[in-house]
Amino acid sequence: MSLIDSTHTNLLEKMMDVYALRNKITATNVANLDTPGYNKASVKFEDQLAQKLESGQMHSGVVKDMNPSIEVGDKKPILEDELLEMADTQIRVQLATRALRHNFDQIRTGITGRTG
Repeated sequence: MSLIDSTHTNLLEKMMDVYALRNKITATNVANLDTPGYNKASVKFEDQLAQKLESGQMHSGVVKDMNPSIEVGDKKPILEDELLEMADTQIRVQLATRALRHNFDQIRTGITGRTG
């Protein structure tokens, strides 16, 4: 296993993809607030991730095979809820970005022997 192709890095990469999709779906919900017959869509991934973690099946190959799903509910989107979803996703993106940066800082330190 290479340093960069680790379960941790692959999981963070997958999470960033999920968050990008979630932002896109949330923006679509906001754009269609007044569209007759439009129902709120949402991205589901965390439940699948929790199942894999609880079962102890987390490894790089499993992470790459996990994919988010888009579910359409039976209610119209509400602007306040969508704005909260956007804020939540942004916080998660920042957390994943920091974790990736920390991971690559550790790799750089291991290679060069220097911090910073």
